[in-house]
Amino acid sequence: MIAWASTDVGRVRMANEDSFLVDSSLGLYLVADGMGGHAGGAHASAMCADVVNKVVRRGMARLHGMPQQAWSEAIAEILQASASEASARIYDQAQQDRSLHGMGTTLTGILFHGDRGYVVHVGDSRAYLLRSAMACQLTTDHSWLNEQVLAGLITEEEAQESDLKHIITRSVGFERLVEADIVPVNVNLGDVYLLCSDGFANYVSLDELAALARDNLYSELPQVCTELALERGGDDNITVVVVLACNDHDERHAVRQLSKTATDTLPSLP
Repeated sequence: MIAWASTDVGRVRMANEDSFLVDSSLGLYLVADGMGGHAGGAHASAMCADVVNKVVRRGMARLHGMPQQAWSEAIAEILQASASEASARIYDQAQQDRSLHGMGTTLTGILFHGDRGYVVHVGDSRAYLLRSAMACQLTTDHSWLNEQVLAGLITEEEAQESDLKHIITRSVGFERLVEADIVPVNVNLGDVYLLCSDGFANYVSLDELAALARDNLYSELPQVCTELALERGGDDNITVVVVLACNDHDERHAVRQLSKTATDTLPSLP
């Protein structure tokens, strides 16, 4: 798995509250979109990325002591634990520091192990799979508008035109307990996985995303997506992480380990 990433403050916001993580040594990639004011949002997304990375690394170190048939269930439990740990830590810190009260973040990540990927998801950031010149969304938005669509109360077209896209119904850290969606996916050679905050997702359809992937180098895709969101308004922070499943001899330049988060000052996890 090789990856490329881009993040941008956009044209409206004063600060970038998004964080992302690329850790190819672990096979973990994620995007977190913070909320709760400039200080709180950025802090929450950075904490989320840091804690998830630590918990997953700790859990995966113990995986090979288990029978292989138990790995899939164990990985799902590791990812769920990482979201829970991040939510508890963010919530507890917000209770201790009034300036951070109400902070929270989305979390959309994917962990690769063998020929499978495992998506962990809370909120309205998204994970897409680009395969065979087609694009599909792997995650379901935890948003008020999406719940209205699923209930048949409004159409997808009405949701797309609504000014209420920012209202989410599940986040990491706003409450101490959170349940993440875990979505397993079989990985094929040539697959492209795209993770993004809603600052990009709100501006693109599945057909457009498939066309962008067909017409551009994968290494340039994060920046191409960022520029498209800026051209269409850029009213939120924009973060895009692109991960390619390739063979062992692929020499294309890619990011091996990169993050845009706060300095890691969190105490060691037990």
